[in-house]
Amino acid sequence: MKICHVINDLSRGGAESHLFTLVKLQIEKGNDVSLLLLGKDQSDFTSLEEDFVSLNVKIMRFKGPKKLQGINPWSVIQGINYFKNHDFDIVHTHSPRSDFLVYLCSLSLSKSIKRIVTIHGKYGTYLQGNYFIDLLRKIFVKQQSKIWKTAANVIVISESIKDWLKHLNPSLNPIVIPYGIEVPQMTNDDKSKTFTLGYLGKLNKNKGIEDLIDVYETLLQKENFNKLEPNLLIGGVGSENYIRSINERISNKNIQFLGYVEDRHSFFNSIKVFIFPSYSEGLGLVLLEAMSHGVLCITRDVSPMNSIINNGENGFLFKDNNELMEIIEKALKLNSLEKDKMVKSAIEKIEKSYSIMQMYLSIDKAYN
Repeated sequence: MKICHVINDLSRGGAESHLFTLVKLQIEKGNDVSLLLLGKDQSDFTSLEEDFVSLNVKIMRFKGPKKLQGINPWSVIQGINYFKNHDFDIVHTHSPRSDFLVYLCSLSLSKSIKRIVTIHGKYGTYLQGNYFIDLLRKIFVKQQSKIWKTAANVIVISESIKDWLKHLNPSLNPIVIPYGIEVPQMTNDDKSKTFTLGYLGKLNKNKGIEDLIDVYETLLQKENFNKLEPNLLIGGVGSENYIRSINERISNKNIQFLGYVEDRHSFFNSIKVFIFPSYSEGLGLVLLEAMSHGVLCITRDVSPMNSIINNGENGFLFKDNNELMEIIEKALKLNSLEKDKMVKSAIEKIEKSYSIMQMYLSIDKAYN
């Protein structure tokens, strides 16, 4: 099968990491895979381009600003010529901008393109702090849903996105195919005496970073917590203004901003508890990664995270800051047997519901 994946760029995030896993399996199964990229990678992220090149994937990258691809006529003409010169069986898009561009190109092609769309998030619903921009996003996504309707199949990565999408456009009938996660051979150990909490992901208002910092600094006022020599590691990138505002509210030196974390395995192996206070997610790939590394996980009690974590069984759920504080203190009191039982249950959840091969076979079925 000749497949073309279209995505904004290869700056490593949830969608891009998932795409690499998918493409690797597609090539192993004998498919011919190409990538069409809408622009340059982001400078503050690690690029996955070399990883894709190592798989002998053919890459075509548009020049010019990504935000204008599909809007400016030249990008549409480039896209039309590209698809005319390559007889793809499947064109699989992974972002609203790529969905829109490929849709426009398909209108001018004599041979129809079999378009598959994967929706990786609840676009337009995340807190960005700018009312006008958030409103424009919501309007754009509402119109975009009409384009998704014209695709051969629409894939979503969680039931939560499916519910959001059905509310947005009831005529859509998406297929739920979660990301595939590989459980590493070496999981988190518990040798360090330091009680280290960790967060990894984008840094913005939607992620609940302020809540995490406020709870941590309140806990530091308690003697039993201080005795553990606690640290809080925050990995990820965000806007300069947001990082500045976060730093202004921090009064403790034990909070470390790591910036972009390239070696995620080392990060997860350096912490005892992973806290994911995000208010809204498409799936929460980083939560799945933490679970797969044998890290005790605490996350906000919202969909889809509360469909991944069974409270008290394979992790903990919290509703507000007071409950988060109580759960962190509860996690401190877990003995090794209790913790090992929860960690084992978390890994079993990954293996049962988020296996890589299950993801690949489901997408292959959607293609056919």
